[in-house]
Amino acid sequence: MDVKSLYTFIAVVDHGSFAQAAEALDLSASAISVQMRGLEADVDMRLFDRSRRPPVLTHEGRDFIERAREVIAIWEDLSHSLRRDSNAGKLRIGAVHTAVSTLLPAALRRLRESHPNLEMRLTTGLAHELDATLRAGLIDVALTTGTTEVATGFVFHTISAQRLVVLAHAGAKGADFRELLQHNPYVRFSRQARVGEMVERALEHNGIQVQTVMEVDTQDGVLALVAAGLGVSVVPEHPKLQNPQFRVMPLGDPPPLRLLGLMFDPTSPRRRFCDLLCEELRREAVDMGMSVPAAPES
Repeated sequence: MDVKSLYTFIAVVDHGSFAQAAEALDLSASAISVQMRGLEADVDMRLFDRSRRPPVLTHEGRDFIERAREVIAIWEDLSHSLRRDSNAGKLRIGAVHTAVSTLLPAALRRLRESHPNLEMRLTTGLAHELDATLRAGLIDVALTTGTTEVATGFVFHTISAQRLVVLAHAGAKGADFRELLQHNPYVRFSRQARVGEMVERALEHNGIQVQTVMEVDTQDGVLALVAAGLGVSVVPEHPKLQNPQFRVMPLGDPPPLRLLGLMFDPTSPRRRFCDLLCEELRREAVDMGMSVPAAPES
C-alpha cells in the first residue's frame, strides 16, 4: 500500500465515482480501477461493491475511508514539517455560517497575505456537525459556537461574545422586547443550531411564548425575513443590525451571551496556524465592534 493509492481512494469517495475521480486526477478510469484493486489486495478488504453502478463503498470501505483520511493527514503533517519554509502548510477550517458571513473572510485574507504558502480549506456546518468533524480528525480547527462542555483533548479560545437581541422591523408593534415577541409573528432560528437551542432556553427563562410562522437555518435568512416585515426574531448582536429598518432590543437584563470561538487540539502539528487564525479573528472582531469582555478560555 502506498500513499498515492490512498489519495486515489479518497478522490473516488469524494467525487462519487471512478470516472469522476479519473477526470479530476487526469487518469484513465481503468488506471483508477487497477489502483483500487491493488489497494484492496494490500489491505485484504473488499472496499467497493462493484455490483452497483457506479460502485459504492462496502461497510469495510466506509470504515477504511476514515482511516485513510487520518493516514493522509499524518503524512501531510510530516511532509510539511520537513519543508524549509516554516510558513508553508495546510489548515483545514470548519466554521458556522454566521462566522462566514461576518468575521472569517477578512481574517482569512490577512492570514493569506502574511502566509501566502499556507493552503487553507474551508467547510461550513452547524456547531454540532463541526464538533463531530473535528473529533473525527477531518478538520484541524472549528470556528464554532461556545459550549460549557468542551470535548476532552480540545481547547476553546473565545473570539467574541455577542448579546442575544430581539430583532424587529422598524414598524413592528411593541414598546419593549416582551411585547415585540408576544404581539408579532415569530421567525424562529433553527433549533438544530446551537444558538437556536440557546434562544429557546432564553425564551423559556423569560416566560415568553411566541407564535412561530417559519423556521430558518441561517442568520442571513432571518435578517431578510425580518427586514421584509414578516416577523420578529432573536439573534446574536452584530454590526449588520445597525440599520434604520430594524429595531433592536436586548433579550432581558442582562441578555444571554453567545460565545464564538476557535476549538482545536492544542497538541496538533498545525497549532501555530490555529493560533495565527485566532489572532486575526480577534483583530477583526475588534474592528467590527463585535468584541466584548471574553469568557475564560476552556
